[in-house]
Amino acid sequence: MIRRLARLCAAVLVSGFVAVPASAAPFRIGAHRSVHGSWEVVAHKMGYFKEAGLDYKMQYFKQGKLIAQALLTDSLDVGTVGVAAFVTSVGKGAKLTAIAVTANICGTEWIVVPSGSKARSVKDLKGATFAVRTGEGTDFAFKSYILPKSGMTEKDLKWLNIATTDRVAAMLAGNAQAAVLDDPQAEIARSKGLVRFLGDFCPYDNIRMMHAGNPATLKRDPGAYEKYFRAWLRAHDLKKKDPEKYARVYTGALAETGDKGEYPVVLAVVKRLRSEPAITPEVKAYMVDMAEKQKKLGWIKTVPAFDKGEAVDGSIFDKVAASQRN
Repeated sequence: MIRRLARLCAAVLVSGFVAVPASAAPFRIGAHRSVHGSWEVVAHKMGYFKEAGLDYKMQYFKQGKLIAQALLTDSLDVGTVGVAAFVTSVGKGAKLTAIAVTANICGTEWIVVPSGSKARSVKDLKGATFAVRTGEGTDFAFKSYILPKSGMTEKDLKWLNIATTDRVAAMLAGNAQAAVLDDPQAEIARSKGLVRFLGDFCPYDNIRMMHAGNPATLKRDPGAYEKYFRAWLRAHDLKKKDPEKYARVYTGALAETGDKGEYPVVLAVVKRLRSEPAITPEVKAYMVDMAEKQKKLGWIKTVPAFDKGEAVDGSIFDKVAASQRN
């Protein structure tokens, strides 16, 4: 026994490596730079993750598509992905699991134009160059729901494919005449007099962001997700009970990432954020409807059976949510 232990110690000294259980690795959180990523940011800043006993690290992302890619390459354990990107990924055979709804974001997604624009509605944008990221949830919603309801098609606009954080600059430079902007960037730009809102997405579509999990980690370490959701739901509860405090914490965090916004601006944005985290039958039906539309467009070849539980597992969230209600 002593000899075996000595040989093991010698091997460790030579290699500099010792195997540790997979669960000992930090839980990897992807936080979106838009306001729907504020749940994770506030939970982090308030110390909720540590209080839940979660050993973790957090990384910021400009796009949900980048979070999806990180999940698929086993570089993250949880993150926010636009429902359209999630549906497309699963429809193409990717291994992702929806574990909660990050938020209903229809009231935090805005169709904007430069402040000096003469446009007063989406119909007035015919022939304009429109800035959006191709394949994102907002792109899909704008093209599949908003344009048809405005009597237009994709061919009525020109398209500039760029990230949210670059769209205001593109409009100011004259490279685009309109765009979709997420909060808080949208409200920050409006407060500075740079853009004017034509409206949010709510009259057209209850667009959502999905919380996606890494299937391998879900299987290997479900306890980490329980700890994560205990902290994450505390952030939801703080926003509900004390939106002013939530906004102050988030304002400070935004300054650290370069999105400097005044507290009153951030508070207005936070109050528009809808907390609807459970994956309900209505959410699953919405995902199926989106998949059917994507199949018609040729984006995917098969429609995943989200309504029957394919690539959807809200059991860990439901368990934690129920325990916190009791």
